[in-house]
Amino acid sequence: MNGAGRIKNGLVDMGLKIGEIARRSGIPISTIRFYVKEGLLPPPEKVNKKMAYYDEGCIKKLQAIQHLKEKKYYPLAIIKNILRRMDDGFTFEEAVVVEDTLFDPMSSAEAGVVDRVEFLRLTGLTPEQLEEVERIGLLMPYFREHGKILYNQDDVIIAREAIRQVYRFGLDPMDFGFYLRLGHEITDQEVSLRRKITRGLSAKENIEITTYLTRAVNLFRGYILRRLLQQKIQTRIQKSLGRTKKDPKAG
Repeated sequence: MNGAGRIKNGLVDMGLKIGEIARRSGIPISTIRFYVKEGLLPPPEKVNKKMAYYDEGCIKKLQAIQHLKEKKYYPLAIIKNILRRMDDGFTFEEAVVVEDTLFDPMSSAEAGVVDRVEFLRLTGLTPEQLEEVERIGLLMPYFREHGKILYNQDDVIIAREAIRQVYRFGLDPMDFGFYLRLGHEITDQEVSLRRKITRGLSAKENIEITTYLTRAVNLFRGYILRRLLQQKIQTRIQKSLGRTKKDPKAG
């Protein structure tokens, strides 16, 4: 909008006041102003110091924001990216495709998040253990924003099936820090590959390629690491068997 408002059906449309936006969306005025400050909503058109008008499209965006927060638990940075795609002409469903692919949980169980207290109960970790693995980086909570931390099913699985066993057998979590160092190198290469492949593509082509590429690299990452480990173990077993056969004292 400009200072004179928009022309709609031959009439000047000044938009909606924030109270009307709040009433129709069900979102408090303070929250709407926060979203404007964070860049999720466009700033209103100010007529004077006490009067401002918001684009009616803000209602649709507010509904999208609430859905993504309550159903997906996406952080604001991801939500802002989705809204940007909607501004580029994508439907809401199209705009969330990439994030749904990137944030698809390992578990086929129903998606959901839990707070710290429930997470400790589900995993059996102590508060001290949880603090340690988060400090190291072996556990990275799904949602961390404005002091609020939530954990999803991936966090529960890795904590219960892997991290808890590390402590159970008296191992040092720091010994697993190489996953972080090498993981950063791998993901940096994946991001560079995506940029190379998507350079010069349209927004829709970019989303299609990114969705495919994300699925592909997830498969490559898991498959290659499993196969490399299997090959190395098989090689060590063969060497061990070979030494046993050569040992005259064996048998």
